[in-house]
Amino acid sequence: MAEIAGSGVYVAETLELGVSVASGETAVPVFLGDFGDAVDSVAPLASWQEFTGLGDALNASAFAAVLRGYFANGGGRCYLANTAERSLEETLAAVAKFSDITILVAPGLWDEGEKRAGEWARGLAGYAAAHRAMAILHADRGHTPHRRESGRRRLGPGGRAAPPRGALPPVGTPGFRGEEVVVAPSGILAGVWARTDRERGVWKAPANVVLTGVTGLEHTVSDEEQGENPSLNFLRVFSGYGTLVWGARTLAASQSTEWRYIPVRRLADTLARDVSTALQSVVFEPNTQPTWEKVKVRAAIDTYLYRLWQQGGLQGTKVEESYFIQIGKGITMTEQDITDGRLIVKTGIAPVRPRRVHRAAAHTITLDQG
Repeated sequence: MAEIAGSGVYVAETLELGVSVASGETAVPVFLGDFGDAVDSVAPLASWQEFTGLGDALNASAFAAVLRGYFANGGGRCYLANTAERSLEETLAAVAKFSDITILVAPGLWDEGEKRAGEWARGLAGYAAAHRAMAILHADRGHTPHRRESGRRRLGPGGRAAPPRGALPPVGTPGFRGEEVVVAPSGILAGVWARTDRERGVWKAPANVVLTGVTGLEHTVSDEEQGENPSLNFLRVFSGYGTLVWGARTLAASQSTEWRYIPVRRLADTLARDVSTALQSVVFEPNTQPTWEKVKVRAAIDTYLYRLWQQGGLQGTKVEESYFIQIGKGITMTEQDITDGRLIVKTGIAPVRPRRVHRAAAHTITLDQG
């Protein structure tokens, strides 16, 4: 604080830097497909009405039913990425220019056969892992629960663990009211994710949700089939309720991992995105104790996580059981880290899970100040 005296008037000047962590959008999908001349590279899309204005050819395509299912089930702002005459690498490079994209959807994943489906699925899951996003990868038509596990393995990276940021929509291919149209369920699921995030929060499992506009399923699932496939997601018809999403597991669900559940993976990614975005404001501040504490890096993250806990996104009857924040020399940073300009914050959270056994998921955020 500096005091400036003059003419009997005293002015106190204070300079108190601060940082706050805001909650960003959690469900902004990009739909990848051959959109012909209607879409140039990657284009934003705000509504179903806007999609219908893209031309008759696109309205008559399979993508029309996919996008209609997305918006009908709660989807909002999204993007269309044109794959026409573009490689997977070129398509993803164009998508990377839009930092708000959090979900990748490829409705035509199986259109060109099993080999290409596997290549694109692995590419999308890899991109999602590098950009804190999720990939919704649907099974091929005709993949009954008995064939689903083999389909899941084909979509996962060969010889390695299945990607925790990849999620297969439930078994079952829906139709729509008023016409006999059978579509891949990935667009509908993206809409359900968006609606669940908006109404409850990203931590809520997008399951036990009634689907809008679905008249029936190409393949119905029995209790016996579901019991034989506990690691798979399903669409199921229940008398008196309609068609429901039944399951919220990632492609890593068959492994012993904390990332087996979609809401846990998405919550951790959301936390990392929001905190990393907030910390950009201190990139050029000295990497010292005053920055860590007086600029309120710790306090900002604590406020963000406390709010998340109050909303029901974290376990625990008190804060100490729900999360922790670590920052400082000898705690999260070495002397070399500080010299190199790396500000490292470590947060641990106890996410809500759709099961009785819980295990905290730790996340480390590194900000390169150099």
